[in-house]
Amino acid sequence: MVSFLRKFRMSLIHKNQISKYLTYAIGEIILVVVGILIALQINTWNEERKLKTYELKMLSELKNTLEKDKRYFSNQIPRLQNKQKAANRLLEFRENKEENLDTLNQYFAALRYEVLFQYNSGTYGSIKSGGIDKISNDSIRSQMADLYEFIIPRTEKIFEKINSEESLENDLVENITSRMVLTLGNNEQSIQNKISDPKVIYQDEFLHLIQIQKNSTYVFKSRIENLIPSLDNLIGLIERELIKQKNEIGLDSQDDG
Repeated sequence: MVSFLRKFRMSLIHKNQISKYLTYAIGEIILVVVGILIALQINTWNEERKLKTYELKMLSELKNTLEKDKRYFSNQIPRLQNKQKAANRLLEFRENKEENLDTLNQYFAALRYEVLFQYNSGTYGSIKSGGIDKISNDSIRSQMADLYEFIIPRTEKIFEKINSEESLENDLVENITSRMVLTLGNNEQSIQNKISDPKVIYQDEFLHLIQIQKNSTYVFKSRIENLIPSLDNLIGLIERELIKQKNEIGLDSQDDG
């Protein structure tokens, strides 16, 4: 084909048909330019499709991560409520002079249930390292950064500060309990701190321990309850964006067909 076009051009020149040659040359240039523009447009379109595919993948992964974190935090609320109930019930033991050792230890164990602040920031880290600007929705970018750069770190620091008093709490526990060897259901033996003398409910250490637990439980519960709406809002934004983008991809595919 190239050889034919070259011969055709030479033929026009030899026949002195300069005007026809110029028309042909201009047409050939236009065809080359159009071809280049089409190639550039196809390349741009392919890059946009890659970015859109990446964005959909990251948003889907972030949504799954947020939903798992929300389930975890939501599960902590009833456990924290149980800690609050246990603390109030132990105060009633003291006030009513109830000295039932088994029931006392039951609520004491519930009081000391440990709540951990755990979350997964891996997907956000991947988005951040890959370029947060690749997430096209401004609201998602803003809320995502606010959640992972401000709300969660601040909540985590509050948990860490309260947990830094654990040594004092452990000292109080040592003062009002005794170590006991217990046989578990699988015949395994466990060493646990249990109240051996019900009269410890009248000691200042007992009150101090309940005070620490009540304060920390209240803060943990309120912080988690404030965190969950932020997770919900971001999940909702991502869900709507995913639906919108998938619909757009579907329309593009139909247009291509």
